[in-house]
Amino acid sequence: MLSYAANHNRGAHFIDLKEHIDDRLVRIFDDISLRINDFFYGRYDIMCTNVEDLKNGKNFTILEYNGCGAEPNHFYDTGYTLAGAYKEILKHWKALYEICKYNSRQGIKPWPFQKGRKFLGEIKAHFKKIRTVDAAMK
Repeated sequence: MLSYAANHNRGAHFIDLKEHIDDRLVRIFDDISLRINDFFYGRYDIMCTNVEDLKNGKNFTILEYNGCGAEPNHFYDTGYTLAGAYKEILKHWKALYEICKYNSRQGIKPWPFQKGRKFLGEIKAHFKKIRTVDAAMK
């Protein structure tokens, strides 16, 4: 069961390395992402020896991947201002909006209300289990 391991209050440090994004890095994550059914947008939390190894597809581990419901976290601990952080969140929401429009044009239907409600209930129950496990590990 996953836990809240990558959390600021547990010592995780988030680093924005967007200056390292290039075709090689995009290709690595496209290759991974295209294998995941219905994964249109998200964030990978990774651990790697160095960026060059990552770009070569070696010596890295995906700790988790987060879909569209996850907040962007690259602006934590990297000198972003509050206004800059809000700007990044708005970019995130705009990307999600554009993906929804594109998917709709492709005939991909949004979830019916009841399916979404059921999913949220399952998530809530899952997070309750995670909190129980975390409390037992302290």
